[in-house]
Amino acid sequence: MIGFTVLLVLVRFGLFGTLPDYTELENPKTNLATQIISSDGKLLGTYFKENRTHCSFSEISPDLINALISTEDERFYTHPGIDLRGLTRAVLFLGTKGGASTISQQLAKLLFTETKARSFLHRITQKLKEWIIAVQLEKSYTKEEILTMYLNKFDWVNLAVGIKSASEVYFSKPPNKLNIQESAMLVGMLKNPALFNPVKRDSLTLKRRNTVLHQMLRNEHLNDSQSDSLKKLPLGMVFHSVDHKEGSATYFREILRSELSKIFNQKKNGAFVYTKTDGSKYNIYKDGLVVYTTIDDRMQKYAEFAVKEHLSKELQPALFKDLKRKKNAPFDFRVSQQQIKKILSSAIKRSDRHRVLVGKQCGNCGRGYKYVEEISKSGQPHFSCKADDCKVVWKKKSKEEIQTIFDTPTKMKIFTWDGPKDTVLSPLDSIKYYKGFLHAGFMAMDPHNGHIKAWVGGIDYKWFNYDHVRQGKRQVGSTFKPFVYSFAMQNGYSPCTKFPNVKTCFELPNQPVWCPPNADEKYGGEVTLKYALANSINTVTAKLMKQFTPGAIVNFTRKLGIKSHLEPVPSLCLGVADLSVYEMVGANATFANKGIYTEPIFIERIEDKNGNIIYQKYPKKMQAMNAESAYATLELMKGVTQYGSGLRLRGGRPYANIRTPIAGKTGTTNNHSDGWFMGITPDLVAGCWVGADDRAVRFSSLRLGQGANMALPIWGYFMNKVYKDKNIKISKYDFKKPEHTSINFDCSEQQSTSAEEELNQFEDDDL
Repeated sequence: MIGFTVLLVLVRFGLFGTLPDYTELENPKTNLATQIISSDGKLLGTYFKENRTHCSFSEISPDLINALISTEDERFYTHPGIDLRGLTRAVLFLGTKGGASTISQQLAKLLFTETKARSFLHRITQKLKEWIIAVQLEKSYTKEEILTMYLNKFDWVNLAVGIKSASEVYFSKPPNKLNIQESAMLVGMLKNPALFNPVKRDSLTLKRRNTVLHQMLRNEHLNDSQSDSLKKLPLGMVFHSVDHKEGSATYFREILRSELSKIFNQKKNGAFVYTKTDGSKYNIYKDGLVVYTTIDDRMQKYAEFAVKEHLSKELQPALFKDLKRKKNAPFDFRVSQQQIKKILSSAIKRSDRHRVLVGKQCGNCGRGYKYVEEISKSGQPHFSCKADDCKVVWKKKSKEEIQTIFDTPTKMKIFTWDGPKDTVLSPLDSIKYYKGFLHAGFMAMDPHNGHIKAWVGGIDYKWFNYDHVRQGKRQVGSTFKPFVYSFAMQNGYSPCTKFPNVKTCFELPNQPVWCPPNADEKYGGEVTLKYALANSINTVTAKLMKQFTPGAIVNFTRKLGIKSHLEPVPSLCLGVADLSVYEMVGANATFANKGIYTEPIFIERIEDKNGNIIYQKYPKKMQAMNAESAYATLELMKGVTQYGSGLRLRGGRPYANIRTPIAGKTGTTNNHSDGWFMGITPDLVAGCWVGADDRAVRFSSLRLGQGANMALPIWGYFMNKVYKDKNIKISKYDFKKPEHTSINFDCSEQQSTSAEEELNQFEDDDL
C-alpha cells in the first residue's frame, strides 16, 4: 500500500508524464464539426475532421442516460470518479466479473490519452493517470456535464462522432427522440464500436443491445414485460451515411466551403482578419462554427426535384433517342471526325486515370514504402503508400500502354438516372458515355435583399463535381437581350415603341458586313419592342445595339453586376458572351428591385461554438437604373410569357398552369448547344441553364434544343412547388407600378408610336 501510494504521488507530480493542468481540464480539446444551417432552420450539412456536433444534457433522451449508467457505471452518481467497490471486485476476480472503469475514467481516457499503452508498466501508469484526472474532472464538473462530455466525445464509427451525430447516422433523429431499444443499441456499442458495428454485424449488435436491456432491467429502469418485449424487436436502424457528396445542396456546400476558406484566410496588415481569442485563425473542420445561410431548405428541395424531374424523365431520354438515330453519337451528326478525335483526346488527358498513368499524381512515399495502384468501387484508379513487399507497384506507362488501357474493357460502376450500375466498359467508351449527359445550373434569389434561396449546380455531385451556377459560364443567347432593351427604356423608349422589322447591318474593320437575320427569316412591317423581345426578333435588337453602341451596353451591364469579360462587339446583343447563372440571375433581379442591383449572397452570418457572431454579410447595392425604366423592362419581359417563347408556362403541361404574372426570357445559342430561361416574379427571381459539358453534344433540331424546351420546364416545376407551399410567403400579384410614370405601357394599335416619334419627345441631353 505504501509503495502504491508513493507511485500514485509520483504520477500525480508528473514523473511519468505531465498531467493536464486546470486550464486544460476546464477547456478540453474537442474537434467540433461546422454546421451549415438553412434560412428555415434546417441542417444542410457539416464540414468536419470528426463528424461531431455539440449536444447539451437537455437534448439527450433520459432512456439513453439510464442505459448508459446501468451498463457502464451503476454507482456513477455516488462515487467521486473512482469506484472502489468495483475496483475491489475487479482485482479479486481478475476482471472476470466486470471491470472497474467509471464513466469519469473513460472520459479522462478519451480526453487526455492519445496513445495506447506500449507495455504493462505503461498501462499501469496510464491507469493511475486516468484515476487522478477522473477525480479532478469530478471536482470541476457536475455529473450531468460529465455524462454529456462523454457522450459528445465518443466515436460510434461510420463517421458518427458524438451522440448527436450517432443518433442522426443510425436512426435519422435527434438524441432526445431516441427510444429505449435505440438507446440500448448505442450504449451497447460503447464497449467496442468496431466489433458491435450494426452496419457490418447486426446479429452481434442485437445480442449486445439485449445485454444492455438486461442491465436496465437489473437497475429497475425496465420491468420484466418491457424487457421481454423489447428484446424481440429488431435493431430498427434508419441508417444515414455521412458523405459530403450526398444529401441536399451538395454543389452549394462545396461553393460555400471555398467561400469560408477565403473569409478565414483574409489578411489585413499581415494578420488574419477573423481570429479566435488566442489569435489563431478559425478552422472549419474543428472549431464547431455555425454558418447561417440564405438557402431555404424547402426551395432547395423543390429546385433539386425540378432538375431531376425534367432531365431524368423527359429531356435526357429525348436526347438519347435523338442521338441514337444519327451518326457520331453522342456528338452531333454535323461534327467532323477530326473534331471528335480532338475532343476525346482532350477528355482522356483531363481524366484522373490518365493523370495517374503518366505520373501526375504520384508523390514520394516514406522509406520502405512504394506508391501502389488500387481500383476504387467506381472503377477509377487511385494510389497509396504501401510496404515494399506489396504486389502491385506503380510505374509510369508509355503512350502505347496508355492507349491500350483506355481501349481495354474493365469492370466499373457508372452513373444512370435510375441509380449506379455495374457494367463492363473500356475507359474510352465510358468517356463517350458520360459525354452524352445533359447538365443543368439553377439558382433562385430574393431580389429585394439578395438572398439566394436555391442552388443546384448539376445533376449529381457524386459523379459530376463541376458547378454550373457560379463556376460554369456558357453563351447566354437571347437572355442577354433584356439588357439591351432595358438600356433603351432608360434612354427614352417604351415597350410600345415600334421598329421596322428589317435587317440592320454592321460594317466591321477587315470583316464582311454583318446583318444578323431573324431565326424564322421573316421580315417586314413594324413591331413593338415588347413584341420583338417576346419573339426574339434579332433585327430590332441589332437596331438598338447599333443606335446605342456595344461599348455603352457593356458599361450598362456592369451596373447590373455582370463581371465576366464582355467583348464590345455588335454580336454581343445576340448573346455571344459566356456568363454564369449566378451573374444572370443577379442582373435580372435588378428589374424586380426597382432598378437597384443587389449582390446575390448566400451567407447571413457565422457564429463560433459559443454563439458569438464573428462574421456578418451585407449585400452590395447600386442604383443601376431608375424604377420607371426597370418596371418598363418587366413589362417588356412579361410579353415573353403572354404570347412569346415562354407561353408554354400557361399551358396544360405538368410544369405549367402558372397564372401569376411572370416576366421572363428564353435563350438558345448557336446550334442549340445551350438552353436558358430567366423567370422573374415580384418576390423571387430564378434562372436556369441546360446543356452538355461539351458543345458538340446537342439536340439535332431547334424544336428540342431551344431554351423553352431545355430550361423553361425546370423553372416551371420549381415555381409550381413554391406556389403550392403555403408556408412559403411569396406574392402572387403583379409587379408594383411606379406612382408617377410618363412611359406608355398600353401597346394597343391606336396608342403605339414609332421609335422616331417617341425619341422626338426627349431632348438630346435626356438620351
